[in-house]
Amino acid sequence: MKRYLLDTSSLMLLMKTANLKTQLNFLQTSYLLDLTFYEVGNALWKETCLTKFITKNEAQTLQKNIQIVLTQTDKICCETTDFQKISEIAETENLSFYDSSYLFISQEKGLILVTEDKKLSSKAEKHIEVKNIATLSVQQKLLDANDEENKILY
Repeated sequence: MKRYLLDTSSLMLLMKTANLKTQLNFLQTSYLLDLTFYEVGNALWKETCLTKFITKNEAQTLQKNIQIVLTQTDKICCETTDFQKISEIAETENLSFYDSSYLFISQEKGLILVTEDKKLSSKAEKHIEVKNIATLSVQQKLLDANDEENKILY
């Protein structure tokens, strides 16, 4: 059962810090929004071309892995009928339309929003459950440790 909706900030962190197998395993329990494709492409371009935070070779490796992940991860599309509701969230919470889309879909689908964006997180916490990659990693390690203990006991 899928439980999470990852925004671009969390997907990029996951892509940079975990190996491909770990990424794909985690993303089996997650959704991405259709707009994530564009946001990830833009983030990668910024980090390569504008800020020079990553090298062209690092970017090419990330691009290959991101393409695999985007191909194998289920996506949710915002519908044109959602436009007004997302706009209202953007206005009420003073969030971008993009960020409001993540909040709206998480709310509508009963998903936990995973974001590294502090502003989005603080606004979204008023409405839905929000986590980040670090809290999920700790949670997963605890679950894995419990599984190991259970294997030893039985």
